Amino acid sequence: MEETIYNFWHLHDPKLPVNILLAGISYCDKNYCIERHGDNLYSFEYIMDGSGVLEIESQTFYPQKNDVYILTKNSHHKYYSSEENPWVKIWVVFNGDFAEDLFHRFLPADTYMVKDCNILSYMNEIIHIASDKQKNYAALTDEISVILLKIILHLRNHLENKVLSVPEQIKLCLDINIENAIEMNDISLQLGYSKNYIIKLFREYYGVTPYTYFRNRKIELAKQYLLNTHLNIYEISAKLSFADQHYFSGCFKSVVGISPSEYRRNHRGQNTE
Repeated sequence: MEETIYNFWHLHDPKLPVNILLAGISYCDKNYCIERHGDNLYSFEYIMDGSGVLEIESQTFYPQKNDVYILTKNSHHKYYSSEENPWVKIWVVFNGDFAEDLFHRFLPADTYMVKDCNILSYMNEIIHIASDKQKNYAALTDEISVILLKIILHLRNHLENKVLSVPEQIKLCLDINIENAIEMNDISLQLGYSKNYIIKLFREYYGVTPYTYFRNRKIELAKQYLLNTHLNIYEISAKLSFADQHYFSGCFKSVVGISPSEYRRNHRGQNTE
């Protein structure tokens, strides 16, 4: 049995919205077995190879290559590799109020395994951040929190796999590219419809133009960065692909009614009352 483990338990800070506790890669053997009862943690574990068993809350699952299994707060669980084909898996363990909120908002209750859902690029990014010895813990949690959100959205979209209408396909394109700059011409080429037709369908279905929806979704994500990370206004603007900080602040104020800095300051003031 070989493992690469990055341990942050000793840096746990109850004031942070998310705490990263452990991350690593496990090359399991036939003796690999973990059992917990009611611990305050969440975990994503992606199976790169092999097979095994997850017993959680009186249910049994058989995670294998390209599956994700999920450990949830206060759950009673036991998981172990098969003897013939033991797991190779990459994983992250975390907790915190923001983590709990993400699970409640985006994943169906009692979601413990997602079949055939490749999140390896996200998990590799987490390991890369966790291995950076120059990074302080607050910065590490900020960066990994964003990736955890992306994983949860990816899992949700995978679970909701269905035949989408054209407006829903447009919305999915916008949601997937929420941190990028995307034009209606890009979506038009991707879906094979004219730009005007896409705008018309989307407005009829959702009651707003694609531009307004995309801008508002970016502002909602900006709020989460303001409330749950240490990123400054310029960094948030760049991360969400706004043309510049001034344009981002103008968009934010037009939607929310106050500037990003006022929004962050007001929230912190409420938290200290």
